[in-house]
Amino acid sequence: MNKIWTIGALLQWTQQYFAGKGIDSPRLDAEILLAHVLHKERIYLYAHYDEPMNGEELAAYRAMVKQRADRLSVAHILGTKAFMGLDFKVSEDVLIPRPETEMLVETVVAAAEGTAPAIIDIGTGSGAIILSLLHYLPQATGTGVDISPKALAIA
Repeated sequence: MNKIWTIGALLQWTQQYFAGKGIDSPRLDAEILLAHVLHKERIYLYAHYDEPMNGEELAAYRAMVKQRADRLSVAHILGTKAFMGLDFKVSEDVLIPRPETEMLVETVVAAAEGTAPAIIDIGTGSGAIILSLLHYLPQATGTGVDISPKALAIA
């Protein structure tokens, strides 16, 4: 007889599995991946802890769990990363925007307040820095450049 996997049981199993693989944030990663598969917010997982998963959902989740266990980042698995309150497309062709880099963008935004700067982002990657600056400094102009055509396609 096949086991019926509920949201709660799946999260618990995945958390233990990720922890055993040395993943830094096993519960958070499990929740983010499962919420993505279900097309829901993470809070949904707790409100529907006993809800059974269907075969299609399990297969999609299993594939993501395997990728994460193989050390692919959650952002690369999902293809998006939040940065400065905005969502950016990412792939293996670009670096994942880091929280520390948000401090850089915040510092530039504060320093440029009330001006109309011209900004160039060399090695733009995902475009997170230049696009965030242009979003929060609407009077600014800017250009992102990268040697990689694949990175420019992402940006």
